[in-house]
Amino acid sequence: MKKIAFIVQRYGEEVNGGAEYYCRILAERLTALYDVDVLTSCALEYVTWSNHFPAGASVVNGVNVLRFPTLHNRDEEGFALMIHKLTRKPPPGKSKLSIALEEVGRHISGKTTKYYGQLWAEYQGPYVPELITYLKQNHKKYDALVFVTYLYYPTIAGLKVAPRKSILIPTAHDEPPIHLPVFKRFFSLPKAMLYISAGEKRFVDQAFPDKTQYTDILGAGIEPAQVSTNLSAAAILGTDAPYVIYIGRIDTSKGCDVLFDYFIRYKEENPSPLKLVLVGQTFMTIPEHPDIVLAGFVEEAVKVTLLKGAKALVIASLYESLSMVTLESFSYGVPVIANGTCEVIRDHVQISRGGLLYTEYAGFEDALHKLLAQDTREMGENGKTYIAQNYTWDKVLAKFARAVDYVTGR
Repeated sequence: MKKIAFIVQRYGEEVNGGAEYYCRILAERLTALYDVDVLTSCALEYVTWSNHFPAGASVVNGVNVLRFPTLHNRDEEGFALMIHKLTRKPPPGKSKLSIALEEVGRHISGKTTKYYGQLWAEYQGPYVPELITYLKQNHKKYDALVFVTYLYYPTIAGLKVAPRKSILIPTAHDEPPIHLPVFKRFFSLPKAMLYISAGEKRFVDQAFPDKTQYTDILGAGIEPAQVSTNLSAAAILGTDAPYVIYIGRIDTSKGCDVLFDYFIRYKEENPSPLKLVLVGQTFMTIPEHPDIVLAGFVEEAVKVTLLKGAKALVIASLYESLSMVTLESFSYGVPVIANGTCEVIRDHVQISRGGLLYTEYAGFEDALHKLLAQDTREMGENGKTYIAQNYTWDKVLAKFARAVDYVTGR
């Protein structure tokens, strides 16, 4: 049996994040085919990367997990400084002469873009140098190293250790950091690259034409969770009012600030019992409103119950590489209202015909009107069919095995 290692920034059932969740369910499935280790940090959340889990070995749902401590929390000041150094955007009022002198000094001191890129990765975090040391000392015992998410230190530093046995699952999308110089040649390092959607592949192909030759669209396996709770959605929420649901990180980076503005405006202009239910960890201030209900980070059975009881799932994010929760919603026959600016989610909704899109308030309002006024059963069945035809585990595992065979020379 081949031995593989997943390298990911955070890991665990308590971790709230799409890429981390994707890594976990994939690793759990692959234990039947490979000897699987997961190398990760001790962090639970990504804002500070502070150590939460104990360092060392543990087992999570049958997967061997080896955690390494973060040496320091995210350095916001240093992070901002490195962005300035990498983008070379001068502070307001800085003269052209001083900029030119800084460039000369940078050259003399050897402080190159590469140097600042390394510091940026450390400040971005999670800074786990012991994980990189472990990889350097132990990579030979693994047939393949699988890095999940391009953005963070464990991947940026770890991919350099043994690139010819490395597979990258970038979960990339068009966001500001991906255009930094540190990533200019990054995507040419791994021997194989596996995307989780066609939209992600299109973006990376356009942004980084000089990259790894072996690529495939891995996708994801989606199966409705076989979980149940004794409580109904109405009992959990304390109301039987109709609701739409948001599931995921509650953050401005996920478009939640705009979502709240749109929903509050909708309720002002269209009085009704409709509520917006929020499931996930909170990283921003949530407006006080009687129809915005925070359920928080809940166990899987509660999440599924709330999702199945919703009129629709709302996806507000501008940037996604797959959106697992969109696919899960389809699998339960729950329509999706999504921000059509995000190419990947737009593909899901348009191809499946399992939801509605918006790009501005008028579209958001229209989508809610339609979902509340019409029979959505056909839309729900369309979503289920889309999942059955495109997102099954047998296809995912077969593609993954081909990539492993490729990097091992078979």
